[in-house]
Amino acid sequence: MNLAGKTALVTGGARRLGRVLAETLAQAGCDIALHFNTSITEAEETATALQGFGVRAIPFRADLGQTTQIDFLVAQAAAVFGRIDVLVNNAAVFERHPVSALTEEIWDQTLDLNLKAPFWCARAVREIMLRQGGGKIINLACVGAFRPWANFLPYCVSKAGVVMLTQTLAKAFAPQIQVNAIAPGIVQFPETDGKLPRAPQDAPTVTPQEIAKALLFLLENDGVNGETLVVDGGWRL
Repeated sequence: MNLAGKTALVTGGARRLGRVLAETLAQAGCDIALHFNTSITEAEETATALQGFGVRAIPFRADLGQTTQIDFLVAQAAAVFGRIDVLVNNAAVFERHPVSALTEEIWDQTLDLNLKAPFWCARAVREIMLRQGGGKIINLACVGAFRPWANFLPYCVSKAGVVMLTQTLAKAFAPQIQVNAIAPGIVQFPETDGKLPRAPQDAPTVTPQEIAKALLFLLENDGVNGETLVVDGGWRL
């Protein structure tokens, strides 16, 4: 896919990794439908920064825990931009919860945002992409899908589900739409200090830019479908 002139919907695109992914797509010439939920200030700042690359960038608010809001988000973005060529399912909740402290509410909120929402977003963009003749969907999984952390149980379960969701959607949406995933390792941000799973001090970390390069690879390579690209510096080995 040549990204110039295309439109990408990036969920959770206002800050952290989502912002880097949105910036990378904007630099490649994509207009950006920038989803956010509560980070309105960051979303407006990010949209302004993206416009500096000469593309259209508009923030759209939606609670992805509500399927009706997902449908409205996709419909609104398609109406404004006229098309959706790329969906990046980035939005997720990542919280430490010992098993003894888990509640049904925590479990449901994690699975709703991290697993159900990517499916619903993908289903919502499917008809739009088919009418255009094709599209690309990239899900953000995690190395925790393969190497679990005890105090992040719902998160790891949800991300393992994203890996299987990616494979299943790739078969269901083929051949016009390719669906792939990226499984980042430890991506260090200042606000995540002390909140990440414990790892040996010499454990490799990866940069948001390295994740963004994986995104471009998957979008620009039509021969890859149903794959999960692990970008963790070899940490899970």
